[in-house]
Parts: sequence; structure tokens; C-alpha cells
Amino acid sequence: MNPLVGHFITGKAFYCGDHVNTDVISPGRYEPYDGPEHLARCALIDYETDPPFVDLHTGKSPFKVIIAGYEFGCGSSRETAPQALHYAGAEAVIARSFARIFFRNCINLGLIIPIQYDHSFDTAILGQTVEIDVAAHTFTVGGHTHTFKGFGPLVPIIAAGGLIPYTRLRLKGETPRVWAPKPTLPDQTPP
Repeated sequence: MNPLVGHFITGKAFYCGDHVNTDVISPGRYEPYDGPEHLARCALIDYETDPPFVDLHTGKSPFKVIIAGYEFGCGSSRETAPQALHYAGAEAVIARSFARIFFRNCINLGLIIPIQYDHSFDTAILGQTVEIDVAAHTFTVGGHTHTFKGFGPLVPIIAAGGLIPYTRLRLKGETPRVWAPKPTLPDQTPP
């Protein structure tokens, strides 16, 4: 059984271009952050667009899904980047590609679902409704359904809500191993 069955995300799309770095996603000049509300207000504050990602009056974003170009989350290993997006209200990022460390921060923190998909969307996607079925590896926008590559061995970590909850479950023996040990052949018995 797929542990992501029933994991659906539906919301309005926000658009970002290529090479949006973590210093734009959660600018360091606002550190130290005073908590989740402050971090939410800073999310993508330096990304110039109309409308902005975060509503200045509410401190929250009306956008649950970010559609981005190449290398979303490049730059530093700032863990506050996926946290800022999450606290603002985002649940998923669909990007043509991700910086590897940002991708793993999303998975490990369990706050944002990072979906890599080589799309051709542009600013016209802004405000459109996106429906994501994480278990089926599909998302629908504008009446068109797109299929993305699954998460492979990361599925149990995503299903658990991040690396720390996953590790706690593993230590209790409640989650299957992600990577099975290499089998020992009869003539290679360890001493």
C-alpha cells in the first residue's frame, strides 16, 4: 500500500522564474526571526511580482502551490527557506529543477512537497487552481493532468512528515526500512 494515498493538495498557483535563491525566499537581513509569523511575512519578500507572494495585510499567502523554473532554492543551505514558504501557506513547489539541498530540506523538514517536472508554464499560471495527487504522481491545472516522477525511497520520509518523525518511527520498529541491507550469499558469511 502506498503511504501517500489520500495526500492531496489543492490551491492557487504562484509563479517564480529561474534561479530563485534561498536569500530571496527567506532573506537573511530579517534574522533572527521572531517566530513562524515573522518568517511567513518574509517569504519571497524580495521576489518582485504583482501580486506579492504574501499578502501584506494578513501576513499569509493566498497561494498553496508555487510553480517555478530552474534551480529553485539555489544558494545557501538556509533551512528557513522551506519553513518560510510553509508558514506563509505554501504546501508544494513544482519546479523544472531544484537545488539539491533545498529539495532535501523540503523532504527532511516535512513542510513542503517538492515536485520536479519539466513544464512550460509562465506567469499566465498565476492564480490558477492546481490539484496535486501526491500518491498518483499527478497534478492538474487548466483541465490538463500532468504526471511527475515519484519520490522512490523518500516516500516513507514524506509520509512520516519528515526525517525526524520518520527516524522516531523507525527506532520504534513502526516503519519499514527504506534501504534494505545487501543480502549475504552463503559463501560470504560474515565472521
